Amino acid sequence: MHIPQTLAERGLLHSCTISENGRLLNISPSLSDQLGYTAPQMRGFSIEQIFTADAILQLRTLFACPPADEKLPHLELTLIQHTGSLYPVLASGLLEWRNADPPRIHLAFIPLGPLSHRLNELQNANEVMSQMLYSARVAYWCIEWFEPVDVTAPLDDVVRQVFENRSHWRMCNRTMADVYEMPADVVFNQQPVHLYWPRSPANEEFVRRLVETGFCVDGALSVDRRHDGSPAYVENDVRASIQNGRLLRMWGSIRDVSQELRIQHDAQQRIDALRQVFDAVPDAVMVIDDQRLPQWRNAAFERTFGITQGAGIAEVLVSESLPERAWHSLLLPDLSGQTRRYNIHCSPIVMQEGITWKVAVLRTAGSETQPSSELHP
Repeated sequence: MHIPQTLAERGLLHSCTISENGRLLNISPSLSDQLGYTAPQMRGFSIEQIFTADAILQLRTLFACPPADEKLPHLELTLIQHTGSLYPVLASGLLEWRNADPPRIHLAFIPLGPLSHRLNELQNANEVMSQMLYSARVAYWCIEWFEPVDVTAPLDDVVRQVFENRSHWRMCNRTMADVYEMPADVVFNQQPVHLYWPRSPANEEFVRRLVETGFCVDGALSVDRRHDGSPAYVENDVRASIQNGRLLRMWGSIRDVSQELRIQHDAQQRIDALRQVFDAVPDAVMVIDDQRLPQWRNAAFERTFGITQGAGIAEVLVSESLPERAWHSLLLPDLSGQTRRYNIHCSPIVMQEGITWKVAVLRTAGSETQPSSELHP
C-alpha cells in the first residue's frame, strides 16, 4: 500500500504546489474537492483566491527568506472554500529553490476536522473577551512568568523570585496604559514588567501580603511607576494561577488612588497644623460629638484635667444644657481631683445635616477681668 496516496485518496491528506509568482502549479483532487472546485479548474489560480491574508503573508515570507535546507517549518494556514467558508489546516513541506526556476513550495496539508470547530469557538471566545477587556473602563493587567515562581519556598525567597524571575505583561488594556500615562505609540505589553512595577520595600510588602492570602486579595496597595518615572499609588484586586506549587501568572485590576492619597496627606497636614494652633491656646478646649463623647482636646485641657476625665466632663457640660455662645460659671474637678470654678463657653458646629457637635472652651475663673456669672465674648 502506498500510504501517502491512500491518505490523499481518502481525503486525509491534501497537497499543492505554489510558484514564487503566487500561482498554483498543482493541486490534489482531495483539496480541490474540499474547496469546491475541480483540480483542472484550479490550476493557475492565484493564492489570493484560496488563502487568507495571514496565510499569504506567511507564504511570501518563506519565498523572501528561503530555508537553507529547503525544509519548511510547520505552518498553520487557512484556506477559503468556494462558498467563502474558512478551512484551517496544518501544513509542512519543501521550498524548492536550488534546482527549480522559479522557486516553488510543495505543501502537504492535514485537515483539522472537528478540531477546527473547537478552535473557531476558542478564537471567537478569545476575541470577545479581548474586546471586552481592552475596551473596559477598568484597568486590567496580567503578568506571566517564563520562569514560574516556587511559592512553596520560604517567604523571602518567593518575594525574590517574583521580582527576579523572567516575566512579561501577558495583557494590559488601554485604561491600564492611561493610568501609567503611556504614549499612544508605545505598546504596554512589550515593556519590561519591573520598569512600571519596580522592586521596592512597599512592593515587597505587597507581594508578602499576596503570598499570605494565597494570591487572592482586594484593595492591596502597591507603588508603581508611570511612564515619566513619577510614582503611581494604586489599589490592586489580584488573583493568580498556581499549579503544582508554581505561580504561572497573576492578574487583576487597579485603581489609581494617587490623588486620594495626596488629598488625605494634605488634609492630615492641615489637621496637624490646626492641632498646633489649638495647643497654643492657653484655655482648655474640647470638641464633643452628637453622642456626648469627646472627640478632641487640646494640650491645655490635658494639662488641666488629664486624659481620662474627658468623657465625664463632656457628659457634665451637655447635661447642664448651657446656653450657647455665652460664658457661664461651673464647678469641675481638675487633674488633682480638686473642684474648681471654670468659666465655660460652648459653640455649636454643624458637621452635616442633622448632626451637630460642640466646641467647649474652659477657662479658670478669675483669669479674666470680666465677671464670671455671664460673660459675652
